[in-house]
Amino acid sequence: MLRAPGAVLGMCAAAMVAATPACVAARPPAPAPVAAGTPPALVLGEFVDDYGGRYTITAEAWFHHPAIRYRIVTWNVEHQYAIAQNAPTNLRSPDLWTRIDWMLLPDMPPYEWAFCLSAYEAATAEAAEATRTARRQQPKTGCGGFPFSRMRRVGATPSG
Repeated sequence: MLRAPGAVLGMCAAAMVAATPACVAARPPAPAPVAAGTPPALVLGEFVDDYGGRYTITAEAWFHHPAIRYRIVTWNVEHQYAIAQNAPTNLRSPDLWTRIDWMLLPDMPPYEWAFCLSAYEAATAEAAEATRTARRQQPKTGCGGFPFSRMRRVGATPSG
């Protein structure tokens, strides 16, 4: 008997036989992981943080001027973080791993978003990714007891 793929999936779930060939064939493809080259446009460009630090952020690199560089290997857009390897030329924690969490700031113009270095000297990318210290619900203290760094585009002037 022929069944539509949706019916097969329903039957597979109801019968708990998800590993049968018919169920495997009817299973929808898993969503593709977000590639390192697809970060949100919001976080790309030239920025100044609320401490006066300058940044250049691309899909492949995060550069905190004048000398701190990170090579981004993963953008997790759904959970709003990136995993990056510290450059070998960084004075602090060269070649180690960093997790950069970000959040939107919809009501704080000219600041568009903010970030937290949740991990910055993890031994592996996996260890950096497992670090979950950022608390977006508390941006004033949610970065290990410190505030998230607010980011505005170069040329945007902070008010008062």
